[in-house]
Order: sequence, then structure tokens, then C-alpha cells
Amino acid sequence: MSLPKSIIKVKKDGIEFISNVDRVQYTISELERAALKDVAKFLRKQVKNAVPVDEGVLKKNVGTWVKKKDSSLQIGVYNSARAKKKHYKYAYHAHLVHFGTIKTRPVPFLRDPVFNNLDKIRLIQGKYLSAIEDENRALGLLDEDEEIADD
Repeated sequence: MSLPKSIIKVKKDGIEFISNVDRVQYTISELERAALKDVAKFLRKQVKNAVPVDEGVLKKNVGTWVKKKDSSLQIGVYNSARAKKKHYKYAYHAHLVHFGTIKTRPVPFLRDPVFNNLDKIRLIQGKYLSAIEDENRALGLLDEDEEIADD
């Protein structure tokens, strides 16, 4: 979706009112989405580093999703259908590693990287959201062609 060009001008009693509401709403939502994408990229690397093995199925199956509908970020492990679509072996044991079993201690590889990096997450999002005040700076931060990809 491209930047709306609609600017509403209303003249009344010799005074011209100009509304950029659509344009501002678009810019704010795109900055919010771009901030989430940047956070997703950062967290995906952190989560992959927290997986207890250097190589393997589980590390490959870590993914992030930025949901445009409700402006949310999800991070997790691919389900069997998604893993198959990406030609990965399904990491059926992810929950056992994360929560532990009777014989093994839990390794919260999803939760800990998020909680341990809250300040960094705030800094990343702050970089984007502080750009709301300056339209040119905001547009410079947005990359409409960028999609989240696996590292």
C-alpha cells in the first residue's frame, strides 16, 4: 500500500482548512509495522542463539510473524505444515526443550531472549516511533518492499 495522497481541503469564510489525517494514520501504522519488523529480526537472532544446540532442526524452525491486522509480533516455532512448506524437518520437540520434561531441565529459548532484551526492544521501537514528528525522516525509515525472512 502506498502513501495516500488525499489531502482534504475545505474553504469556509475565507479560511482554508487542510486535513492530512489519512496520510498521518498511514504513516503511523507503517512506522509501527516497520518497528515490529526490526524487533522481529533482532529477536529471531536472539532466540536462535538461545536454542541449546548449535545446529539442528529446532534452530531452523524459529520464525517471526508481524500481523498487519492487529499490529502484533509473534515469535515461535513453525508448525508441521509451515515447516514442510519451507522444506524443513518439523521440530516436534520444541515444547519439550522449552518447558522441560521429567528428565530434562527447561531451556526457555523463546521467553528469556524477549525478557532479557526489553531495553533493546524499546530502543528499536523508539527509533521508529520518534520519527512520527518528522514526515521525511519517517518515510526514510519505511521500506515497503521489505519482508521478514529467515536468517
